Amino acid sequence: MNSVNIKKLIFLVSSFALASCSILNTHQLDKNASHVKIYDDFEQVKHCQYMGELVGSEGSWYTFFFISNAELTLASINDLKNRAIDIGANSIHIEEHMGFNTSVTFLGHAYECPKS
Repeated sequence: MNSVNIKKLIFLVSSFALASCSILNTHQLDKNASHVKIYDDFEQVKHCQYMGELVGSEGSWYTFFFISNAELTLASINDLKNRAIDIGANSIHIEEHMGFNTSVTFLGHAYECPKS
């Protein structure tokens, strides 16, 4: 191999390595979202003000090789909580877990509940 081909190969490998680091990042919990509560029983939010529907998701066809199911699940919940804060909600009723082989997705409903 001549030096031009080796340089191209090194450039391609380095670019892929750097890109893969950012590809494997998961949703982190926004500091303002740490107080958002997650409920699986509608009774806990039935007296709250409905704010909207949310979808929290994490993962893709390649990340499941490198990220555990537990980490994907937590990142998906973080995504839900961050989205709740964006619309002014402080509680989420999780309606459904959508089971995919390579990602974790939750469907939820956001609520503003009285502070207890």
